[in-house]
Amino acid sequence: MKWKEPTFGATPMLKALTTANARRKAQAFDLVAEQKKQKLNYPEWAQSWLRKYKEDWYIAQANGDEVGMRKAQKLAEGLRSKLREMATFPKWAQEEMKKETIRWMTAEASGNIREKLAAEKAGRAIREKLGLIDTSIKEPPKEPVTNKSKDGSKTEQAPPDKSGNDSFEAELAKFPESYRPALLKLHKQHPSWRFIAEETNVDFNSFLKAEMKNGLVCTEVDKYGYSPSWRDPKFKYDRGYNAASPKAVSYFLDPRNFLTESRVFQFLSGKYDKNTQNKEAVNKVLSKSLANKGDVFLKAGGNEASAVFLAAKAMVESGGGTSTLGKGQVPGYIGWYNMYGIGANDGSALKNGAKKAKSENWNSVDSAIIGGGKWIYRNYIKTGQDTLYSLKWNVNSFRSNGTVSKQYATNIMDAYVKSDRFSKGLKTVDAPLTFRIPVYKNMPATACPEPTQASSR
Repeated sequence: MKWKEPTFGATPMLKALTTANARRKAQAFDLVAEQKKQKLNYPEWAQSWLRKYKEDWYIAQANGDEVGMRKAQKLAEGLRSKLREMATFPKWAQEEMKKETIRWMTAEASGNIREKLAAEKAGRAIREKLGLIDTSIKEPPKEPVTNKSKDGSKTEQAPPDKSGNDSFEAELAKFPESYRPALLKLHKQHPSWRFIAEETNVDFNSFLKAEMKNGLVCTEVDKYGYSPSWRDPKFKYDRGYNAASPKAVSYFLDPRNFLTESRVFQFLSGKYDKNTQNKEAVNKVLSKSLANKGDVFLKAGGNEASAVFLAAKAMVESGGGTSTLGKGQVPGYIGWYNMYGIGANDGSALKNGAKKAKSENWNSVDSAIIGGGKWIYRNYIKTGQDTLYSLKWNVNSFRSNGTVSKQYATNIMDAYVKSDRFSKGLKTVDAPLTFRIPVYKNMPATACPEPTQASSR
């Protein structure tokens, strides 16, 4: 007869045995190895709480309580994130935050909601003292901004929405703890930027496995591939590209690796936003070769897509209008323009992009900007692929049917590379840019590390 782990539903004796067994496992847990793995030092007070959460997890596991297991894991992850944040504080702030963290955890354990809220409020006050939260309140313009259109009529534009700190705190609370230190830093640098937690309801590892199927993600960087390099025979690769490894894909798939001032532009939303739909914001993105096209991009966006997003994307894909596709100079397709690289798939990218331009009748720069913008809205933004990240990693497709499809590029670094140009054009724009950042289920406790060498198959 096989031994069966006792459960709460049995008898008080078995319940006591289960608790004792969980406590024994928690005490035996190797914290030295854990600290090395997490690259984090646990002070004594934190060690006690981590062992408690480990004990809670073992009890929940023995009882088949998945909700309890997730709760214990989330609390432990939150404590680790708090320790990382505190490590950047001066000594006085570390002591104050330690006190409020213990206060919060004690209140959480006892179910004292009022005390938890008080501890959270005290924690925010500490961050304010450190300048991590901008508490200033800016007066909005008393009169709406107006611009004259070509026919002389006035069109009203809404003033920038300077979202208050309360709004930021409310949205920040929707992110897992492991996201928050980086977002707090970004908020300090750019108080008008808005960060939206996009709950995908998708398991991180399941999505990773789907992306790895058939070697569809490729790379030209050796450390992101296999050793020896490998190509799936069923897939056509551009010269110099090979299949990417799971370690590399997990790194680029994990949003937490890119919450910096430059790379966060992977998550800039292409959805229409009245606060940035103006010529001044668009012109800050455009280079000299496209400097007179601000109105054209506004027309392309209309009230459906962000003109700033479209302008930045055209800058990236067409080299500011100087690429062969952007100038309509592809041999065999002279006079057909493609400003966003639409249809420029791997294999014969220029020819395919020009062929797409001809099929859509984009016979001028303006028609390519407007027509291409409408095409991006219909085929991507409207269906939820409104960021560079979601164009590369289509989580919506996976959530809908369990497969990966309609991804804009196969290059593993596609969103990463393009975010740099977005950053150069937009990080000085004084407007409430919106960043939609995905959150997955069962993510690793810390961000997936970047590979330092090629993986073996």
